[in-house]
Amino acid sequence: MRIGVPKEIKNHEHRVALTPAGAVLLISAGHQVVVQSKAGADSGFSDAAYEQAGALVVPDAHQAWSQDLVVKVKEPQLSEYIFLRPELTLFTYLHLAAFPELAGELLVKKVCAIGYETVQTDAGVLPLLKPMSEVAGRVAVQMGVYFLQKENGSAFPGKGCLPAGIGGAPPMHAVIVGAGNVGMNAADAAAGLGARVTLLETNESRIRQLQRETHENITVVHFSHDGFYALLPTCDLLVGATLIPGKHAAQLLNRSDLRLMQPGSVFVDVSIDQGGISETSRATSYDDPVYVEEGVIHCCLPNLPAAVPQTSTSALTEATLPYIQTVAAHGVAGVLRDFPALARGINTLAGEIINPAVASTLAGKIQGTAEKTTSL
Repeated sequence: MRIGVPKEIKNHEHRVALTPAGAVLLISAGHQVVVQSKAGADSGFSDAAYEQAGALVVPDAHQAWSQDLVVKVKEPQLSEYIFLRPELTLFTYLHLAAFPELAGELLVKKVCAIGYETVQTDAGVLPLLKPMSEVAGRVAVQMGVYFLQKENGSAFPGKGCLPAGIGGAPPMHAVIVGAGNVGMNAADAAAGLGARVTLLETNESRIRQLQRETHENITVVHFSHDGFYALLPTCDLLVGATLIPGKHAAQLLNRSDLRLMQPGSVFVDVSIDQGGISETSRATSYDDPVYVEEGVIHCCLPNLPAAVPQTSTSALTEATLPYIQTVAAHGVAGVLRDFPALARGINTLAGEIINPAVASTLAGKIQGTAEKTTSL
């Protein structure tokens, strides 16, 4: 199979979907790998490294996108829609719940689009979402702590508190909603900096497990709306870390709730990839990463792991490479027949949405096409 690796063009997206070492494995299996020039530069991989691996390095995006299978990191941007076509299999993070326009384009162009975030094992594990969720949780805390500073490089000064308590000054209070991969890594990062952490979770068995195993600075409690809102007046850093695979994030906050937080507090909504947990959440970019609503600094970057591309690319490609190898070796028909975890990742195929969660979320939201949905 011919495999294309375009350079990412989302704002300040520095990751790449395939390393030179991954290219070696694919090429040794008889596949051809075509990499756009400078695709790996920000992750520490030169064009020469890909050429030494046996890949063909091409100067423009069109050539990379013209292959049978295209592997990316982030969803296609508007200027990339021209490359979508019926013969294409696209393997990337899609997050279609937040991008109904893209979903419509994939349907019209009859693209086979596989979302990393919806590949799911029989046990419910999301193996291709896990590594970037772990990175995102830690970067969220780094970002939040930075924007809490009075001097934070933005037009919106934070409260001006350190994570750790010094002398009589209390530590930062971080409230983290969701104890999955994002939430646990955010909690560990904040606690490691000396913050007082409240971690909210709905699963009782998970709560009991975490109460036995987590850092002494972390208090794990059952999520309730009243309990959550009661924490907001003392919350310095709020992290949204909820996930319903394939669906819009649960809406947990409205504008009036945010007024309970102190001015200069910071809200990092990692769930923005799936639409965000607050009515005030809207995607930001590294060019303009924060805005203020109701006195609270919002950071809603949909590609937090892009800030640390060397770590992120290594972690991502270690997870995705076996699945890329499977698609390349067996094709979409073989995936549907023999690889159920990977088949669950297929969002669109031949003009239909075949992932049930994605179909349910997007029902009635896709304009300009006769929406078709089915399920595996």
